Amino acid sequence: MFEVSLTNDPYQYQQPYLPNGEPLELWIKFHEQQAAWIIETMIYKDYTFHGIKIVNNVNLLAQFSSKLPFGLACYSTNKIGPSLIDDFAEKISTLYTLTQEECDEIRQFYTGA
Repeated sequence: MFEVSLTNDPYQYQQPYLPNGEPLELWIKFHEQQAAWIIETMIYKDYTFHGIKIVNNVNLLAQFSSKLPFGLACYSTNKIGPSLIDDFAEKISTLYTLTQEECDEIRQFYTGA
């Protein structure tokens, strides 16, 4: 699990590198009226995703596990998830990239398979 360093800038471009050395491109925006952080665009190789709301979740990308060799997790100390512009900067919420192995462990834990 590797932290994606987010600030309180309402519109951010991040390019974290996955454990296999491949880049992931993220355009993340804070929507004040929705009190939400949204991944506006995420690009990995030939795949592009839009409009993924960042919420507390062990793997935000679980539904794409057949296509992606990684996941994204968000954990918050406030139990409600990132809803304020300073939540990531003040480490109330943290976004992480997950390895394929971590995604497999999470899936096995929840499904028993």
